[in-house]
Amino acid sequence: MSKFGSLALDCADNPGAFLGTGEAQAEGELDAVDLDKVCGTLANLGYAVVPEELLECDYAGPSQLPWDVQRPTWWHRFFGIFVTIAR
Repeated sequence: MSKFGSLALDCADNPGAFLGTGEAQAEGELDAVDLDKVCGTLANLGYAVVPEELLECDYAGPSQLPWDVQRPTWWHRFFGIFVTIAR
């Protein structure tokens, strides 16, 4: 789920584990019926489902991304970066 608005990521496993849902389906790791159920449920809840491939496109708009992000993508813009905080 996005930190901005009603966007949900469409991917198999963890983001980046496959080059999109097509590859995950081709490798037998993502069932088309399951994907349809999840996408349908998200749509019924008012979410726009975004394929992982689109989020890898470059983002050139304004942002306050961390200094270490060399090539900002739409993923960075709408979903953020996974950060582990040690306690």
